[in-house]
Amino acid sequence: MAAAQMNIRMDAALKASGNAVIAELGYTPSQIVRALWEFVTVQGTLPPALAHLLRAEHAADSAHTGTPDRASEGAALVSSFYQQVGIEEPARGAIDYDELRELSAAEQLEKWGLA
Repeated sequence: MAAAQMNIRMDAALKASGNAVIAELGYTPSQIVRALWEFVTVQGTLPPALAHLLRAEHAADSAHTGTPDRASEGAALVSSFYQQVGIEEPARGAIDYDELRELSAAEQLEKWGLA
């Protein structure tokens, strides 16, 4: 397997504290990065906790620069559609990720006749 090198920039304090936690967990920074790349490759998405952190970072950057957050724009578009069509918007926080995953699994099992 041919190896490739990556170079990134981050705050020195973040690097030091992150390296300490990673070492306590028994890994190296390279192992963590490889695991993240493998996860993204296999799953086709970011881990939910990481996606949440990146959205929060993007929202903070958008607020600082005055650029609208694309997620907020999308939510406003969906809300506008609901109003135009006369659909009642779902309550915020009505279902969390774990519950949605369980419902999805139950629905799939039912489709397969295993429920």
